[in-house]
Amino acid sequence: MHKLPPDTHPLAAELMGVLMPIIKDSQAGVAAVMAGFDLTFSQLRMLWILDNSGSDLAVNELAETVSLSLPAAGRAVDGMVRLGLLTRREDDADRRIKRIGLAQPGREALEKIGRARGRSADRFVQALSDEERTALAGALATLGALTRKHFSTPPGSSYCSPEKPE
Repeated sequence: MHKLPPDTHPLAAELMGVLMPIIKDSQAGVAAVMAGFDLTFSQLRMLWILDNSGSDLAVNELAETVSLSLPAAGRAVDGMVRLGLLTRREDDADRRIKRIGLAQPGREALEKIGRARGRSADRFVQALSDEERTALAGALATLGALTRKHFSTPPGSSYCSPEKPE
């Protein structure tokens, strides 16, 4: 496992230790979906940002959020617009500003990535005994309540909601 900062709370370290095997198991599936859409990690981050933004963003807003230069962000956006993953339109108030939105194929890419992650979790749960599933269900109910209390989940987040089978 990767080294955590020395000041990491022991409970946080234990939480990461529990989650990382499932996350690592899902990485091959996620990478395969990304390759199928010819996505870089920066482009994937842009899709997530747009999925959670609630509105179209200007290219400079995306660039700042993903820590890319404006030209690099513009090239990344251009590629995703060509692939049909994003939409580009003029700003209603200032035609010089181009607003970038998530197109339906972009949403579908995020859903496929979510399903790839979900398959790893499903493999894990399927391998458990009935008693282990019951114990996990109780622990997840508590964890779910705590995460809802301490993190806001944007409506429509494709990576947090249960996915339909492919």
